[in-house]
Amino acid sequence: MLAITASALIWVGVGFAGYAIYLAFLPQTGAPWAAACAAAILVIGPLTYAALVNIHMPHVAQPRLHTPDAHVTPAQAENATLTLLAKVAEEKPLLAVLFAGILGASEAVMHRKD
Repeated sequence: MLAITASALIWVGVGFAGYAIYLAFLPQTGAPWAAACAAAILVIGPLTYAALVNIHMPHVAQPRLHTPDAHVTPAQAENATLTLLAKVAEEKPLLAVLFAGILGASEAVMHRKD
């Protein structure tokens, strides 16, 4: 909740800053050019900052990925879905429950007698 509030405050602040820049340029340039100048300042400023930070940040070499060992097992068509579900259940049990529910619903629809 705090992050949402902070984000809203930042957006409101940026809006007011843009309006203040617009009002500052309005007497000298007119409405269209004042809006364009305010937009340019609010876009070019952060982009310049991001570019400078990216240029001055040291680049760390990415670690090389190793190639995984391929383990090929013979396929059993009748148990393929259950095998996949069992492998998912080892890593993410909640996702496995969701998949089991979808699998059960699809079985019920496929075997439904009209």
